[in-house]
Amino acid sequence: MVSRLPEIENKIHAIEKELYIVKQALEEIKNLRQQNKLDGIQAICYFTYSLLLPNTKGNKATVAANFVIRNMGSIPLDNPFICLRVTPKERIALSAKLGDEIQYDQRINPLVMEPWNYMSEQAEQMVEEKGEFWLKPVRVSRIEPGKTLSFSNFQFHLEMGEERMTYKMEGFFFCRQFQEGVRALNHIIIHS
Repeated sequence: MVSRLPEIENKIHAIEKELYIVKQALEEIKNLRQQNKLDGIQAICYFTYSLLLPNTKGNKATVAANFVIRNMGSIPLDNPFICLRVTPKERIALSAKLGDEIQYDQRINPLVMEPWNYMSEQAEQMVEEKGEFWLKPVRVSRIEPGKTLSFSNFQFHLEMGEERMTYKMEGFFFCRQFQEGVRALNHIIIHS
């Protein structure tokens, strides 16, 4: 156990760094909220997720997640789309229901009613090349003030072998009003 102490300390340090980054992002949001009261354009995005560990070594762990976008401003956000970037791209397999025909009962869960699709055929190729998933909602073309849009119930699988590995998923939200994008408040980072 003592021999693993430096490794455990490194993991704690990495978690503390991530917490510091999230705290900085929240502080920036507070500052932006004050600045944006004049123009009414404001949005946040973030991940909610659960990690499901395998029973034995060598099996795959699963992360079940949602990527949530909230319009915090007073103006609608037009033509929303997202980018989810994974690293290492060769070791993470994303699983999601994509397509026009997906139907959900919004009485059960209003966050999962919107189907998503790749932005284009070129966007599908970027998954292999860069580990980036460029997705757009199928039916929603505008997020009204105070409303939320979610890319819901996607999963990614991680190889949990003997080799130490860090897996990361970053999220970005784009729309006509935020062409440079809005970075998610948090990332999904798993150290194996």
